[in-house]
Amino acid sequence: MRILFFLLFTLNTFSQTIAVKCSYTLSENTSAITNYSNANYGETVSGKKVKVEIKYKPLKIKARYPFSFKDKKLIDLIEKNKKNSEELLLFAENISEKSKGYYDCVDNVLKFMSKNFKYTERINPPFRGDCNTAAKTTVKLLALCGIPARIRYVIKFEQKESVIISGRSLHAIVEIYYPGFGWAFSDPVKYRHFVPASYLLVDKQSQLLGIRVEKKNCLTKKAFIDILKGKTIVYKLPNLLRFY
Repeated sequence: MRILFFLLFTLNTFSQTIAVKCSYTLSENTSAITNYSNANYGETVSGKKVKVEIKYKPLKIKARYPFSFKDKKLIDLIEKNKKNSEELLLFAENISEKSKGYYDCVDNVLKFMSKNFKYTERINPPFRGDCNTAAKTTVKLLALCGIPARIRYVIKFEQKESVIISGRSLHAIVEIYYPGFGWAFSDPVKYRHFVPASYLLVDKQSQLLGIRVEKKNCLTKKAFIDILKGKTIVYKLPNLLRFY
């Protein structure tokens, strides 16, 4: 009986949070990469060493929709992001109408972006262009739906183990606020509610140019990332992996 209890406890603990880590080494110290954490991402800096830990845990967001914020900073952020968004208003209204909850609305915005945005060399907002265009469009759509979000920047490692930072190395993502949960990252066209540990968050972009960053001891497995593509991952018993 004790063995069965221990097994169920272990499975349940595993089902609640899965941590994936990467370690990085910088060629020189910089204030452009700092300690940071949100609901599913943690970055720890010690001199030239940086560790990133991603916690893939369930987004148990039961907040109603539309949600009324009391925090003035969040309200101001929404209003700021709504500006010059007239071309997206009909899309946002359609998304809002079919959303049954706060999380559902966020998910519907990210699904919409994944389906409709195309990466192209020629910038043609709101649905054609680079990662900055994708992030800006996502933030505007979310704002029109009454959801706070902001653009953040990362150094994006994929197959490369080492990179000298340039404009090409930097990638725009989105950080979205979830009531009762906090801020969480999204790469809207690719990973939805999570980003992999191969994304290194940066603060001051201009101070990074020319610095070499090496990625090592990375436990972000390709198979695990592939599971996340275009899907939200939820862990619970009796089915450890359920996808929506």
